[in-house]
Amino acid sequence: MTFHFPVFEGHCASWESVLHLGRRVDYPRGALVLDMEVPADGVWYIKEGQLDTVLYTLEGPEKVIYAVGRGCLFGEACAFTTGITGEATVWARTPCTLYFFRREIVEEVIAREHPALILEMVGLLGRIVRMYSVWLQDSLTLDYFQRVCRILVYFIHWKGAVPGPGGDVRIQADLAQNDLARLLGVHRVTVAKAVARLREEGVLLQFTRTLLHVADYAGLCARAGLPEVRRRPIGRAGGKP
Repeated sequence: MTFHFPVFEGHCASWESVLHLGRRVDYPRGALVLDMEVPADGVWYIKEGQLDTVLYTLEGPEKVIYAVGRGCLFGEACAFTTGITGEATVWARTPCTLYFFRREIVEEVIAREHPALILEMVGLLGRIVRMYSVWLQDSLTLDYFQRVCRILVYFIHWKGAVPGPGGDVRIQADLAQNDLARLLGVHRVTVAKAVARLREEGVLLQFTRTLLHVADYAGLCARAGLPEVRRRPIGRAGGKP
């Protein structure tokens, strides 16, 4: 079974070989990189940093659809379809070093001389589409408590963590409850209530931006409606189980 956490890294690392064909741009943390109203005429490669693709809704909080990090592309879907991102924008979650490749360069040079790079781009798009289908199914069939439990399981898998004796798991979080709420498109209070319930039931001991400590991993999986992790590390989001 493949588990999905909406952060993609390292899937297009071969684009490092053609950086000379792109234009380097540096963005500080919090900068708007791709606006929903500005047409996109190329693709971006992430040399360093991480970016959030954010959906703004008419009602309720914003939702982070997914994030892309080092060694990945973004902007390819809108560059080769409508040219605009629609209801989504892309923001720099951390300081970023990016390389921009004009559509003409991708079509006339990279596609002809480096076809393997195009296959990497297609592979990334396939992983994102698969992630969308999983998240859509989750949003239609699960309540918010189950969705919080499930995203914690996805996150632990994405980190490649292996439960210790008794199901104890400790990982560097790099993810606050507010970040979790934005990923799920719910209010932070909703996530806080789910976390409090997990603490009361003895499943979760600590969840801060620096540490996620799960005491009963099998219990977390059961509450998420997922099978317990196989006892070995697994790949990043969209990778092999």
